[in-house]
Amino acid sequence: MELKSKKSFTIVIELLLMIPATMLSAFALNRLIIPAGLLSGGITGISQFINYFIPINVGIFYFLLNIPLLILGFLKLGRKFSTYTILATTLLSLFLYVIPVQPIWTDDTLLSAIFGGLLNAIGCGIVLRIGGSQGGLDIVSRVIAKYKNITVGRSNLIFNACIVTMCGFLFGGEKALYTILSIYTSMKTYNIILNHVDRMSLLIVTEKGDSVSNAITHDMHRGTTMWQGSGGYTHHDKTILLCVIMKGELNQLKKIVKTVDPGAFVSIISTKSVIGRFHQIW
Repeated sequence: MELKSKKSFTIVIELLLMIPATMLSAFALNRLIIPAGLLSGGITGISQFINYFIPINVGIFYFLLNIPLLILGFLKLGRKFSTYTILATTLLSLFLYVIPVQPIWTDDTLLSAIFGGLLNAIGCGIVLRIGGSQGGLDIVSRVIAKYKNITVGRSNLIFNACIVTMCGFLFGGEKALYTILSIYTSMKTYNIILNHVDRMSLLIVTEKGDSVSNAITHDMHRGTTMWQGSGGYTHHDKTILLCVIMKGELNQLKKIVKTVDPGAFVSIISTKSVIGRFHQIW
């Protein structure tokens, strides 16, 4: 009962954190980036591009463009991620609609590019850290990261190169250069926030080694290392699995192990770093 209450409290805190996180991103966009004539990265930038030709609020375009991506996230990335992402996307769209588009603090394009990119990335990073995203290309990047060893930051860099090209055609070369600076600032901030995600090593002692390993590989796209052992008291044959995951995947893995072998013994060890092929989900 106590464990269930703690889990519920954690979920409430995570949901409450989404409000200031999405508000911060919307503030950065509507008060710094957009008034400076710059494009943001991802779906927000595409929404701004459409807004240039069809003057309807960016928040409306952002929400509409995210609908097919939210469906993709629901199909590929699990219930928690999808639920959190739907909520964050809705909040961000609402704040983009409510917060007026007008400059604040500075009229300097350079400062708007740097601090707009910084604040926007902090908001996005917070949502990613708690297990969701603000929608947009983060969903596509997470799907790519799940199936290919390409980080979210690297995928976003590729997508945002297209955004910069659009900005160059729309606003001219100088604005495109400032947009590059803003996106670069966001990317570096992103990496600082997300690279502090904890990694965990799990030792799983089970009598159903092949079944547990296959379930982890199928459901999580994580590899395992297996070796044979025996119980010190029972002398029954056991299989020992080693699996390294991100902290955000821990609950999913525990659920898989419990489903396949309720009697399995699991030891969870904090891991500072990993050398070699490790599938990075961020």
